[in-house]
Amino acid sequence: MFKHVRIKNNNIDREDFPLDLENGLTSTQVLERQQNNLINKTGKHVSKSYFKIIYENVVNFWNLLLFAIAALMIIAKISITSYAFLVILLANIAIGLYQDIRARKLLDKLKVVSAPKVSVLRDGKLVSITADQIVLSDLVELRQGSQIVCDGSIVKGFIEVNESLLTGEPVNILKNVGDSVYSGSFATSGCAYYRVEQLGKANYAEKLQSKAKKFKKAKSEILMSIKGIFKVIGFFVILLAVGLGLVYEGKLQWPGFENMKDSVFQSTVGSISGSLVAMIPIGMYLLTSITLAVGAIRLAKQNTLTQDMYCIEMLARADILCLDKTGTLTDGNLNVREIIPTGGISERDLAKIVYTLVMQTGDKNATARAIIDKFSNLNQFDAYSAIPFSSDRKFSAVMLEDGRSIVMGAREFIPHNCPEVDEKCKLYEADGLRVLLIVQQRHVVNINEPLEEGEVLGILVLEDHIRDDAYDNIEWFKNNDVGIRIITGDNPASAGEVARRAGIEGYEKQISLEGMPLEEVRHIARDYVIFGRVSPEQKEVIIEALQDDGHTVAMTGDGVNDILALRVADCSIAMASGSDAAKTVSHLVSLDSNFSSLPSVVKEGRRVINNLQRAISVFLVKTVFAIVLTGVFLIWGLSDNNITYPFVTNNMYLWEILFIGIGSLFLSLQPNDERIQSKFLLNILFKITPASLIQIFIVLFYFLVGKLALGWDVELAKTLAVISFSVFSFVILIRVCMPFDIYRIFLTVGLGFVGLMAILADYFAFKEKSIFGLSYSLLNGRYVAILFVVLVVSIAAYVGLEILFDRLHQFMDRRKEEQKYDHF
Repeated sequence: MFKHVRIKNNNIDREDFPLDLENGLTSTQVLERQQNNLINKTGKHVSKSYFKIIYENVVNFWNLLLFAIAALMIIAKISITSYAFLVILLANIAIGLYQDIRARKLLDKLKVVSAPKVSVLRDGKLVSITADQIVLSDLVELRQGSQIVCDGSIVKGFIEVNESLLTGEPVNILKNVGDSVYSGSFATSGCAYYRVEQLGKANYAEKLQSKAKKFKKAKSEILMSIKGIFKVIGFFVILLAVGLGLVYEGKLQWPGFENMKDSVFQSTVGSISGSLVAMIPIGMYLLTSITLAVGAIRLAKQNTLTQDMYCIEMLARADILCLDKTGTLTDGNLNVREIIPTGGISERDLAKIVYTLVMQTGDKNATARAIIDKFSNLNQFDAYSAIPFSSDRKFSAVMLEDGRSIVMGAREFIPHNCPEVDEKCKLYEADGLRVLLIVQQRHVVNINEPLEEGEVLGILVLEDHIRDDAYDNIEWFKNNDVGIRIITGDNPASAGEVARRAGIEGYEKQISLEGMPLEEVRHIARDYVIFGRVSPEQKEVIIEALQDDGHTVAMTGDGVNDILALRVADCSIAMASGSDAAKTVSHLVSLDSNFSSLPSVVKEGRRVINNLQRAISVFLVKTVFAIVLTGVFLIWGLSDNNITYPFVTNNMYLWEILFIGIGSLFLSLQPNDERIQSKFLLNILFKITPASLIQIFIVLFYFLVGKLALGWDVELAKTLAVISFSVFSFVILIRVCMPFDIYRIFLTVGLGFVGLMAILADYFAFKEKSIFGLSYSLLNGRYVAILFVVLVVSIAAYVGLEILFDRLHQFMDRRKEEQKYDHF
């Protein structure tokens, strides 16, 4: 059959293209369209472009500022020993580029493997291709779970589609021949062919900025916190840099300074560079990027595709995991256990009816596959129409040529008057089996009309094998404070028995949501563990209700009935064996469809977040220290022209290179699956505040008490301060590493040893011109004793402040937990 239509694509009139429903396009026609650029250019979706990788790692604001400081230091002829921060900067850039590019390449390869495929009719055969290989007027096959990738119109068959990702209305819409379908929607039941009429950016979903084809971005607390931190740091850096510059200009006007312009410039640049370099947490943003990239790479090696780097954080924070029974607790491979006639029909004829039904509907779900495997040796009855299975209807149907209509589905959704059959079904369901009712009706079943009461012909019993490792996986989540909820379309008793065998706590808290209004579902969501007979809209409401209670919810799914819930979950995980639509809206895709990998995926997420909190807190102590002291010395310098910010870049080498740079890098790579507690920024503030206060106290003691009260020389006060805050920075690292394990013991002992050797080497080899900018010759026994006492007092005060802040933190966490339920 041929049909000529005029297609207008990208505002350009094309020639008339013939439509051959039997053969589709020929190879010659496909080649012509490719040569005329009539292909579906969807673009290559990657996590980061190369431009963005280079920008973030090389030419961002902070790197440019540090390079500008280095240039200013060169102009001022600052000693070469002061430029070590550039080595750290360049190393960070190199590591960041390597890891980001490596992560992009690996993820791109995985995306090619997991990319949704479409079946198109060409040269009379169905061919599987990717979305960007579609050409204009291709005939695309649609089945349950198919993602519609181009706009077009139905030319054969019928299909039900869900356009909720485009319109927000979760309603299945029946599409017959001549009806339009739009990219970004997905098929929920039926089988049809549609003709491609729009390509690339001309598609409806592309016009809506592809929002339907992409997952919802994770609400990353880390990203928001780090952006906020850098905004605050940026404000103070600019403000204090301007202030230091104005002080320098003012000094040139002071009596006695007019002939010392070069020396004042050099000392001021040394002071400004020391202050600003200390304020800027070199590598902190890159460390975050590197840690997330390494996390994505590690997940990729576990056959898990990360579609959004920051979703790793949400997975780590998840305290509730919602599962569908099939494919997670069970392996999803259903087997027909029994087929039981109840209405005077033979077992063979009942099996033929069931086999006819699934062949006519074209369903490819697990139930259909089990039936085909079991009864493929049977002949079919003559049939003229069928209604495919839908997760909303919970049944499928076939109309036979002899005038009968056969309906098969969940017993609760098929009207009948046979209570003894219901009782038999309940016994099977109590054993964890799936039971389908087979009912005969003497009229044509209409897809848009409710079912009438029919005659029960029999029941079909299927069993799903529980995964061998299901119990161990559930036990891991239980031991790691992650609650489990089972949300399934199956009978709750059947799901509850499977949950009991898998070791899920609260399996007895079961409820059927059949026909329950959404508001009532929202109200009871917190009270149950097993939710059965759940519609797609109800799944979405359950996730939202749990989130409203303050939970971070992860959701696994593989079918079209899971899509709405996957969209609203804080972290969504799709199985690669599931529908294309489920994969495209999820944050993570398990490429081997293996539930057993979830514990290791959660562990990786926790490693990333816990280690980032440790590492970033190490960075920010120095930043707070520099900002506060720069302000103090800036104000002091207004009344005393001999006072400026006293520290230069090489005074910070031990602190910055050893205990921040190397220490934080190794901390960020260590395994760490501790439960995520409290807010990211709040955790960091409670960690850095005691340490920052003590470091600031140390410096102010030496300069205010030592210089003003005891008349010490500025160089002496500076030397004592540098040694003290360098040693105390090691104490901070020790505290951040607690509780200790073998890895952290080796890290702290190793860095402590290297730091001690560096001080001794600097003292003996560079006594006259210290690399760390210290004046060792000014020290004697008395000053060493003072230094020792200051450190002991500082450590004791630090311990006391830590205890105080820790108790305050716990109090705030408890209060917040109580407030979760204040509105009930």
